[in-house]
Amino acid sequence: MNVVLQWLTQRALLLYLVCLLGAVGYAATALAARRKREIAQFSLEKEIAQQQGRRAWAVAGLFLALGGVIFLTGRYIVPTLPALETETATLEAGLTPQPTTTATPTITPSPTITVEVGITPETTPSPMLVESPTETPTPTVTPTPTPLPTAEPPSCPSPDVQIIAPAAAATVSGIVEVRGTAKINSFGYYKFEVQFPGSDTPNFIQQFDTPVENGILGYWDISNQEIYPPGGPYRFRLVAVDVYGNTTNCIIPLYIR
Repeated sequence: MNVVLQWLTQRALLLYLVCLLGAVGYAATALAARRKREIAQFSLEKEIAQQQGRRAWAVAGLFLALGGVIFLTGRYIVPTLPALETETATLEAGLTPQPTTTATPTITPSPTITVEVGITPETTPSPMLVESPTETPTPTVTPTPTPLPTAEPPSCPSPDVQIIAPAAAATVSGIVEVRGTAKINSFGYYKFEVQFPGSDTPNFIQQFDTPVENGILGYWDISNQEIYPPGGPYRFRLVAVDVYGNTTNCIIPLYIR
């Protein structure tokens, strides 16, 4: 614990700088979210901007609190800790290290062997070499990769009803900003629908009464995983309806993380 606190104290200036930059960055994010809320036209956009601002203020406060904790630790806690002691091995007084005596080996003369004439020396049989059995290598089984699901192509035949973002087969989460175009002749309204994986029945999400061209069509909240479990593909539908009840669709597949 002492080592950790001293490490924090030695790098206090760097940590102060990180906390300051983090607090300033998230404060700027909160102010930007506030301006976005003031110019927003839809209640959902205002609510999203307000949530973003609250989260940014909270994180900025956490950075400031962390800097305060580091300051208090270095100012009041670390000076009261005992200094780290380094043990030094010393010889006891009066003891003198003795050199180790190495024994000198004594060379013993080898006896001389005399071979008499007429005696045939015995032949020592050579050991027979036994061939070791060769191990058969075990074949390595390569696992077969699981094929990934094939992404469905988007179905947006009309240039007047198009989804620019998110892109087809993209992975999304949280609150999704939908951008594109919904502007047809004799415009009545447009709406968001979704078909769950394995279902052919579209489910209504939200309706809008103002045409949009290359702009923000609306927002799709998929943060509740009980309603929108992770996986896919979900078929997100942009449906434009004219005053006579005729519909024009743009359908793209999406995956939820």
